[in-house]
Amino acid sequence: MSFTRLLTGSAAFAVAATIANAADMPVKAPALVPVVQQQASGYIELYGGWATTKFRHTLCNPGPVCFQDPFDFDGWALGGAGRGSAWIGSAMSVQLDVQGEGTSYKNDYPFFGGPHISTHSYLIGGHANWRNAQAGLLGVFAGAGDAGGGFGFGSAVRHVVAGGEGQLYWNQFTFYVQGGYDTVVGTPASSHLNASAWFVRGTGRYFLLPNTMLEGTVLYANGEIKYDAGFVPASGPTNGFDTWLWEAKLEHRFATTPFAGFVKYRGSRTEFDPITFGVQSDELKITDHRVLVGVRLFMGQDTLLANDRNGATLDIIDPLSIQTGPLMIGGTQALRP
Repeated sequence: MSFTRLLTGSAAFAVAATIANAADMPVKAPALVPVVQQQASGYIELYGGWATTKFRHTLCNPGPVCFQDPFDFDGWALGGAGRGSAWIGSAMSVQLDVQGEGTSYKNDYPFFGGPHISTHSYLIGGHANWRNAQAGLLGVFAGAGDAGGGFGFGSAVRHVVAGGEGQLYWNQFTFYVQGGYDTVVGTPASSHLNASAWFVRGTGRYFLLPNTMLEGTVLYANGEIKYDAGFVPASGPTNGFDTWLWEAKLEHRFATTPFAGFVKYRGSRTEFDPITFGVQSDELKITDHRVLVGVRLFMGQDTLLANDRNGATLDIIDPLSIQTGPLMIGGTQALRP
């Protein structure tokens, strides 16, 4: 037997043995982390549902003699959003947001106006970030919009929001942190309202499957209302407030389609520092609950997980236009005893 034939036969035997061993090895499940797809993508969504907003005025006269003056409003909410993301380099991406929501309430209190009142808000914003689809992102955001409604004054108030944000990706988990500053600009003279707030929010996402996601969010904001010279209550030229928001969402994308459905609960509460008019003080606490059901149409990503890691994974929650925030409930108008 020649050396060449011996070498050829040994190589063939080795290859055959390798193939046989590979065939006997257990097959591993595919990794949950999606393949990086650096492409333009996004989604549009529409949602609606039930809402209730509860005002609790604690009014105190000299003595002190205090009593609670409650007002409850039930209604229906309708909202939507469009978000698009694009990579502008191997490690940079940008995202554009357009979002809005309105609520129509039944009004049982004649001094608030007609049988129905409504509130509304919208925001246009953008994000720019350094991004690694296997690790996370770090970036900045900014936005501007209007918010207002029928609780205090009919005209909407313009505000701007800006800050920083980051995400961390770990297997099927996404951790999202965002913080910034929200402030009124161009205040209408009739509102006597100039509000601002610092805020921080945290969001956690868990993907049970690439197309099934659980999400939870908590936001805290601390701010103040500054009164103009024509409207300064006895308690001083400013009034502080604290806002909390909490959300829970379940979302599922239907296989082989670009559509996903979700159900979400959102709660929020704002507590204002006591404000004094004459000899009477008013401490206001507002709580809102809403249950929302919606649908999303995705473009450019195959799964919810792929969109989270490679597409439109960011959003903006601005505290002044949260349903219990000062712009939505009328600011100083709602604080008048």
